[in-house]
Amino acid sequence: MRIYEDLRVVQARLGVMQLVVLSLVTGLMAFFWYLQVLRGRHYRELADNNRSRVVSIAAPRGPLLDRSGRVLVENRPSFNVVFTPEHSEDLDATVARLGRVLEMGEAQIRERIARRGAPFRRVVVKSDATAEDVATVEARRLELPETDVEVVPLRSYPLAQAAAHALGRVGEVTERQLQSTEFAGFEPGDLVGQAGIESQYNRSLTGKDGFRRVVVNSRGLEVAEAEREPPVEGPSLTLTLDLELQKAMERAFAGRPGSAVALDPETGEILAINSTPAYDPNDFTSGVEAAVWGRLTSDAETPLMDRVIQGQYAPGSLFKVVMALAALEEGVITPSTTFYCPGYLSIYNTVFRCHKASGHGVMDVHRALTQSCNVFFYQVGVRLEIERIARYARLLGLGSATGVDLPHEAAGLIPDPQWKRRVQHANWFAGETVSVAIGQGQVTVTPLQMARVAALVANGGRLVRPHLVRAVGGTPVPTEPPVAVGLRPETLAIVREGMWAVVNEHGTAWRTQIPGLDVCGKTGSAQVVAHARLARGGATHSMIPHGWFIGFAPKDHPRIALAVMVEHGGSGGEAAVPVARVILEEFFHVAQPGPEARLAE
Repeated sequence: MRIYEDLRVVQARLGVMQLVVLSLVTGLMAFFWYLQVLRGRHYRELADNNRSRVVSIAAPRGPLLDRSGRVLVENRPSFNVVFTPEHSEDLDATVARLGRVLEMGEAQIRERIARRGAPFRRVVVKSDATAEDVATVEARRLELPETDVEVVPLRSYPLAQAAAHALGRVGEVTERQLQSTEFAGFEPGDLVGQAGIESQYNRSLTGKDGFRRVVVNSRGLEVAEAEREPPVEGPSLTLTLDLELQKAMERAFAGRPGSAVALDPETGEILAINSTPAYDPNDFTSGVEAAVWGRLTSDAETPLMDRVIQGQYAPGSLFKVVMALAALEEGVITPSTTFYCPGYLSIYNTVFRCHKASGHGVMDVHRALTQSCNVFFYQVGVRLEIERIARYARLLGLGSATGVDLPHEAAGLIPDPQWKRRVQHANWFAGETVSVAIGQGQVTVTPLQMARVAALVANGGRLVRPHLVRAVGGTPVPTEPPVAVGLRPETLAIVREGMWAVVNEHGTAWRTQIPGLDVCGKTGSAQVVAHARLARGGATHSMIPHGWFIGFAPKDHPRIALAVMVEHGGSGGEAAVPVARVILEEFFHVAQPGPEARLAE
């Protein structure tokens, strides 16, 4: 019995020991499962990165070419100083050392480390580093084994400010962009398009990054290359722009604020496009400096705004083209209908003035377009009424985006009673129609919209869709064919003759007469208040009109349609017409008259 009791004690102790051993084995197995399964990828990366590294090779973005294959935007080689925090034994000391070597703030380096995303991803400490920076880092290779210098392609804009808004700019992808599906696959630090064509065709321009797998020693220094996959450059984009015409347009403005755009009236291809003042996209390629960004965003002249598609202005007398088309189509007037202009119209208990105080006398639609008579179109507006005016304006593409392949296009505004009740909670007054009839009041348009109206008159009543890209990587980009809006040929012929007379029968655009070339056009002036530094004569505020011109040439089988708008330049004949003439002379390669001829004019 005693032996049996002794065995029971031994068996109990053995059971406890077995339980302890089983618990230890279970714990070890759970720990091994944690290390090898749950944390396996992490430790494999640690092990792999102790002996090898994968170094990304940035792919160049596709170049932008003009319609003849000439370079508009390209890439240039640059140096980035990069750093892998996981390879640093003392991160604080390394960051401090890097800050001293590169003359940067430690906070700036830590911010870049915090934004990098995945572990073991190299952080770009300094982009577009100078030769002095590179030499300094290379000389301290033993002190900074975690740091390296890589050669990367950097965007280069040879035209600088010319066509800057249309071509666009690149910049480091933002946190907000990384959260959108549009930028899926991009990583912090990647350069992406941030404006213009660079933004609109960002995916198309982006190449495929390559990589190098390198073997490193215990100090993290590269000793051999184990594998390499070269990057694939993004496809080139062939644009519709003509480089020489673009340069001429830039010269014609001579730094004055405003915008211009020239179209092929048959296809909608944008031949040249300019918005001034502009910015230099080269300032953004390696990260814009705070001082530069502050200057651009605080400038009252808004150099970051693309005036061609985002500037919304009263069209002034350009709107008379729309009024003439609408009135002739609706039968409100005929080519022989006349109104007398004494210099004013008294209606609705208000006196509306003509720009010629002494009046134009008896006017028909042809002479009213030629001399830009306000009173004639006041009468037309009263007879058409606002609903029909708005309907025809929208039929001609006003009040909505043109669909151009550029981001953030504005729609402008064509007012009507429904709009006023919805937005201003008020009824429409008949007197407002009189102002709208000459392109004033609440009506606003963009220069691109008005160029499209000129193209429609030129091509026989078809609305084109403006576009900037002809081909991606040699493959033509499908374009939408022009859409006929249903205007009668005789209506268009009358307005076309009127626009021809504006230039060739001593009308308001007579300065665009070019020997041997039938130019058709229309000028306009939109009254606005200018800031002191834009005003003439140093006045605190002045009513200085924006000067407009739209036109096309030649009259028969037109090859170009354009719109020019000079902000606070005076009348369209004084400000916009000279710009338009330079553009037309360059397009048709007409020899410009010498100083004597200019003086005679």
